[in-house]
Amino acid sequence: MQRFLSAVVLLSVGALLPARAAAQTPTASAPPAASSAPPGKPADAGKAQAPARPAVAKPAVAKPAATKPGATTSEPKPKLSDHLSDEAELSRVVGLYEAGKYAECSSEIERLLDPTGRDPLRQPAIVENARVYWAACLLGAGEGAAADAPLRAAIHENPQMKPPDSLVFPQPVVEHFLKVRDSLVTEIRAAEQARIRQAQSEARERQQRLAADRDRMHALEQLAQKETIVQRNSRARAFIPFGFGQFQNREPGLGYTLLVSEAALASLSLSSIVVQSRLATEVYEIQKTRPVDAASYQKTQSAWGTIRALSFWSFAALAAGGILQAQLEFVPEFTETRTRPLPPSLTPTKPKTTEVSAVPYFDQTGGGVTLMGRF
Repeated sequence: MQRFLSAVVLLSVGALLPARAAAQTPTASAPPAASSAPPGKPADAGKAQAPARPAVAKPAVAKPAATKPGATTSEPKPKLSDHLSDEAELSRVVGLYEAGKYAECSSEIERLLDPTGRDPLRQPAIVENARVYWAACLLGAGEGAAADAPLRAAIHENPQMKPPDSLVFPQPVVEHFLKVRDSLVTEIRAAEQARIRQAQSEARERQQRLAADRDRMHALEQLAQKETIVQRNSRARAFIPFGFGQFQNREPGLGYTLLVSEAALASLSLSSIVVQSRLATEVYEIQKTRPVDAASYQKTQSAWGTIRALSFWSFAALAAGGILQAQLEFVPEFTETRTRPLPPSLTPTKPKTTEVSAVPYFDQTGGGVTLMGRF
């Protein structure tokens, strides 16, 4: 049985090898084998019959389309921005330094640190590191004297600047930095003192401005609380007796004296007139019934007449004198300043007082008091 199977395998291999070789040879006019044989019949009856094997249809493999050598099928890459960030620019310069291209590194850093250049560095920390790398590039290029300038600029910008990291920079760079810093100790101290004096001066000026603002606000509050009232006097009113002109001229003592005196004299004069009228009326009524003592009546009338005349002329003299004095001492106007409260919108807010409140509460476990305060 094993010999039979081995023979079948050998025959199959022998039949497949020529067919594969024929398939690989390009012959356009040769018809495919077994194309004339009807389905279900053997292709060649004279040959030894081999066990039938099912035909397996191979899937057609799509061949890639032929492209020209100059053509490309990849999508266009996005265009990068011409301006890199400060970190990227520093990384590019560091790459030049690590590659040993000191001259190119120095020129690139000089361009990046130029404030009038196209895209200068902006971040202070990046600028400081770039100056250290610039000095390192100059030292690597053999320009030790020129390496002082970037280090001086970095130290002036940051007097508390630490030495370069010895794990990143070689020892000559660190030593050169220390040398430059030691030479700038006096300048650094002077700059620090100047900076301190400037800060103190600015603080004093700020305090003076604040004090001036406080004084100005206090003066404005005082001015807003004052109200000026102007009282204008009239000369026509000064012709009124009874001390009216004196009261208008702010002379209350003299005004009250004239008021009382003139009122008393005017009252006495009017009373004399009334008494004389009543005496005449009484005598007329008495004469109807009995004779009247004429001498006594005339004496009484004469006395009241004298009183009337004296009181009237005294009143007239006193009123004229008061009017004359009021005209001579006339004051056209008086200015008075009063204090008034500020409006609520302009009243300074007072600090809130401390408020403490207690709120009781009760729950399943009992109760208590919650204290709340505002300070």
